[in-house]
Amino acid sequence: MHYYMEITCLQDEGISAAFVMGKVMDILHLSMVKLEKQLGVNPVGISFPEYKSEEGKPPVIGSKVRLFSQNESHLEMMDLKRQLNRLEDYIHTKKAREIDRPNLSFAIFKRVQMKSSKERLVRRQMKRKGISEEEARKQYQTFGERSTSLPFVHMRSHSNTQKFRLFINKQTAEPSENWVFNTYGLSASIPVPDF
Repeated sequence: MHYYMEITCLQDEGISAAFVMGKVMDILHLSMVKLEKQLGVNPVGISFPEYKSEEGKPPVIGSKVRLFSQNESHLEMMDLKRQLNRLEDYIHTKKAREIDRPNLSFAIFKRVQMKSSKERLVRRQMKRKGISEEEARKQYQTFGERSTSLPFVHMRSHSNTQKFRLFINKQTAEPSENWVFNTYGLSASIPVPDF
């Protein structure tokens, strides 16, 4: 049995749905961190029903996000009505309900981290390995920066306040009995309902 709730980001004059989606995802992430601390795992996964990633076309994450759980109380524990209160003029939220659809299909929504910034990788090596900048730069002499055309959400790190793009890859999959997600509601191997 699966339960879901849906959040739609509304476009307003001067404020894009993509900007609102970033704010919504930030709140969802913090709510899932809290849920994981309470339960030991995060049992809530997410999907982006308007997701599009086609070659030659701009990537689309869309304006909707769906949260899924096998237990309705997990969605209620997130207390999203209160958490999203300051965004109420920019979102529309549907209450949690059971999915009643025959022949339900599933998809994995997973995070893809691009190693695209040579400077960031050099700083990271210096910090992790305690080596000099010169040594770290030698390790990345032949590094070519990479890019992707995957849909993404603009986010901000709570640990260092840096802005980043949360790239999402979608692939169809068979349902799984496992039901544990990272604190973004994503998983490299566990699918959520896709409709």
